[in-house]
Amino acid sequence: MRLFRAACRSVLFTLALLVLAVFPRAAAAWQATGSEARAVVPPASIGGDSDVWRLRIREAAAVQGDMVRLGDIADPLGGLSRERWEELAARPLWPAPPAPGRPLQINRQRLESALKERLGELAASCILPASLVIQRGGAVYLEPDLRALVIRALTPQINLLGGHGDLTDFRLPAYAFTAHEGQSIELERGVVAPGRIGLRFAVKELDGTARRRFTGSVFLNLWMDVPCAAVPLNRGDAVSPDRVTFRSENLAYTRGAIWDGKGGPWQAKRAIGVGEAILADDLAPLAAIHRGDRVTLVYRRGNVEMRTMVEALEEGGPGDTIAVRNLSSKKQVYATVRDADTVETK
Repeated sequence: MRLFRAACRSVLFTLALLVLAVFPRAAAAWQATGSEARAVVPPASIGGDSDVWRLRIREAAAVQGDMVRLGDIADPLGGLSRERWEELAARPLWPAPPAPGRPLQINRQRLESALKERLGELAASCILPASLVIQRGGAVYLEPDLRALVIRALTPQINLLGGHGDLTDFRLPAYAFTAHEGQSIELERGVVAPGRIGLRFAVKELDGTARRRFTGSVFLNLWMDVPCAAVPLNRGDAVSPDRVTFRSENLAYTRGAIWDGKGGPWQAKRAIGVGEAILADDLAPLAAIHRGDRVTLVYRRGNVEMRTMVEALEEGGPGDTIAVRNLSSKKQVYATVRDADTVETK
């Protein structure tokens, strides 16, 4: 008899494992608790939609009617059908703020409580912000709207700079309201240059009057082909075309104004490594006369002109004033460089 009972228990256990293997959902529908078993209903999407979805509550919203509806403050995420969303969006929540153009803030705790009261189980599908600001009338510009406004306003100015511009690291308000339909938000014109750009927005009336202003910023990466040292350049070296190459450089991270590759002849004012961008301040006119050179000093006064040989005590290019020493008298005077062979004084 004992062997018979043991065999029966073994058969029943095997059948139970087989049922759970063939019907895995049956395993999820029950959980053993002590000597009892209780049903656990797997979660299902509300309203019959097959895919997972959520409702993201905005940080700010402008309401045009007397009631705040779900569609005024929420955006659907995931697989919610259009028909179902239209039905949910029309659900009234609570009265709109009484004073038009005056935002009203609701903290997360009050918002969660209000949604549970109005939506029931549907409130569990809502993703809540830290707070919700609602205004009756006017319009709200959310951060993506302000970002699009910045891109539209700055793109023509960036194109004038040449190269390839890229706006990154936007630092903008999460939202901004206009008080009524006649107002709009504009980006006031400012200096556009590589690096961080300060932004100033104005809330304006139809006649252009600015009612208030607020600020933000954005970072401009500007890639351009710039002149760089093709070989190591030491201080005083001539910067000739064969010693210069071009490569793409982000001007947002340069230490100063880039040399435009024009003018000259030039010489380096500091040591410049291979591949390093050449700045305008790195260059000086190439010296026509070097220290120790023997040149002709021309002395002019009225119709009198005298010439003598002198030794240059300094370097200088055309138009520079340098110290020279008379080879005969050893007297030092200052003269203006005219060319590589001549200096003159009066």
